[in-house]
Amino acid sequence: MKPNPLLIIGAIFAASFAGRVIGVADAALSSPEAEAADAKPQSATTEHKAEPEATSPAHEAETSKPEHAAVEPENNAQNISTPHNTAQTDALLAAIKERSRTLDAQTVRVEDRIRMLEIIEKRVGERLAELQKNKDDLSNLVAFADEAAEEDIALLSKMYEQMKPKKAGEIFDKMNPTFAAGFLTAMNSESAALILTNMSTDKAYAASMIIASRNAAVHSQ
Repeated sequence: MKPNPLLIIGAIFAASFAGRVIGVADAALSSPEAEAADAKPQSATTEHKAEPEATSPAHEAETSKPEHAAVEPENNAQNISTPHNTAQTDALLAAIKERSRTLDAQTVRVEDRIRMLEIIEKRVGERLAELQKNKDDLSNLVAFADEAAEEDIALLSKMYEQMKPKKAGEIFDKMNPTFAAGFLTAMNSESAALILTNMSTDKAYAASMIIASRNAAVHSQ
């Protein structure tokens, strides 16, 4: 008796279907444990990755960027302050040069003023020397005139002494009392007394007072 092919095919199909059902059931039962097992390595991997990221070069680069950024403003400040300081230095140098030019101009004016004063002083000295010379000449001239006047007075006094007292008295009345007193003091006392006797009362009194005041001044010295 030959086996029926349909039965053989049905048996194979049933065995295959039963195997598939058993595989699906096993997969359903093992799926939560697999997911839990898979979750643990992933979390561990995540934790393991978190530590290297804290010390990774990229993280260090990102961490170092703020420091570099903090340094850059200082460099920028230095770059900005350098032209400002240069401008201040240039302004200070310009002010110093201007002050130096002003002082040089003032020095030139002062030197010119000093030279002018020296010229004026020299001229004043020359003028004073000339005035001193003129004064000396004048003093010599006055001394000569006084000497000549004394000689003339002495000569005239002798002439008046030789004149008649009446005639001499008339001449003395016309003189200034000061001149008359000068001539009378140069004469001897006898001739002077005779001339005073022939003078007018007023002229004789005035001449006598002048002679007395001169004698008083001489005795007081």
